[in-house]
Amino acid sequence: MTTELGAILMGSGALSVVLAIALWFPINNAAANRYLSCVLLTLAGIVSVYSLGWTGRVDVPAALAFMPLNLPLALGPLLFGYVSALSNGRGLARPALHMAPAAAQFLYLSIALLAPADMRAAWKDGPHDNFFKPLLEAATLASLSAYAIAGLRLHRRYRTWLVQARSDADRYAAQWIAGTLITLLATLVALTLLRLYSWFIGELETGPLYLWFGAWSTWLGIEGWRYSERRFPVMTAAPVAASGPDWAELGARWQSQTQVQGWWREPDLSLADLAKRLGTNTSYLSQAVNDGLGMNFNEMINRMRAAEAARMIETDGEASLTQIAIDAGFSSKATFNRVFRAVYGTSPSELRRLKSQKSAERRDSEASNRV
Repeated sequence: MTTELGAILMGSGALSVVLAIALWFPINNAAANRYLSCVLLTLAGIVSVYSLGWTGRVDVPAALAFMPLNLPLALGPLLFGYVSALSNGRGLARPALHMAPAAAQFLYLSIALLAPADMRAAWKDGPHDNFFKPLLEAATLASLSAYAIAGLRLHRRYRTWLVQARSDADRYAAQWIAGTLITLLATLVALTLLRLYSWFIGELETGPLYLWFGAWSTWLGIEGWRYSERRFPVMTAAPVAASGPDWAELGARWQSQTQVQGWWREPDLSLADLAKRLGTNTSYLSQAVNDGLGMNFNEMINRMRAAEAARMIETDGEASLTQIAIDAGFSSKATFNRVFRAVYGTSPSELRRLKSQKSAERRDSEASNRV
C-alpha cells in the first residue's frame, strides 16, 4: 500500500463520517437519510481497514483480518433500506432479520480479534483462510446480488406508480435512486471479478477496489446530502379497480374540467390532489384516465402542458423556451423537451425555428405582392 493511497482513503473515510453525521439530522426523509448515514459509516469502516495496512493478500496481519469495522454484509440491506425508505417511507420491513448476517459477521470478527495473539494467528492461517474467509466473500456477493435485484424491482414499481400518481414524475424516478442502484451493481461486478480471480488464479493487490469504495462513499454522501431535504412522494397501494360507470365519459369530463380550470399548470399536481378537486377518489380517477382515455395520469397532464407550450411558441415570439416550459407547468426543461417531442414529433426549438422561417417567408411573399 502506498502512503498516498492510504492518505486518500483516510481522507475519504473521514469525509464519509462527517457526511454521515450531517445526514442523521435533516427532518425530511429522516428514515432514508439515516439508512444512508449507516451506509457511509459502513464504507468508512471498510476503507479504514485498508488504510491501517490491509492488502487483501493472504499474509495480512491477523489483527487486521479480524477487524470488525470491515462489514460488507451490511452494505446490501442498508442500501436497499435507503431506496425503500425513499420509495415507500418505511425502509426495511424487518430490519433485525435483514441485518442478522452483518451482525453475525461482526460477532465472529470480534471474537476472533479478542482471542490471544497466537490462537488468533493460528485460526487465521487455518480455518479462517481455508473456510470462513471464502464463505464470507461468497455471502457478500450473494447479499449484494439479492439486494441489488430487489432494489431494481422496487425502483421499477416506484416508476410505474409515479406516472400513475404524479404529474412531475421525472423529478423523482430516474436519476438519484437509479444512480444508487447502478453504483451498487458496479460494486458487485468489481467484487465478483476480484473474488473469481483470487479463488482460481491468485491473490491481487486490492488498492484500486478500496479506492473505488472511497470514491463511492464520497459520491453517495455528497449526492445524498443534495437530496436529503427533497420530499419524495410515498408510494401507496395501487388503486383498486372499480366497475359500473362509463369510464370514457367520466375520463373525458374530468379531462375537460381539468383543462378549463388550469390545474395542469401546477408542476407538482398529483392524482390525489386532482381527485379531491374533482370530488371523486383516486381509484375512480385513475381508472377513468387509464381505461376511459387510454393513458396514464402523468401523460394526460403533460399533454395539456405540451398543448399550451405549443400555443405559446406560435403566439409569443419573445418568451424564452425555459420561461414557456415554466409557464406551462413543466418541472424541468428536460421533461418539457421529452414530452413535447413525444406529443408533436419535434422539439420546441425546432418548432420555433419553423415558425420563424414561415413568418419570414410570409413577409417576403407580402413584400413581393406589394411590388
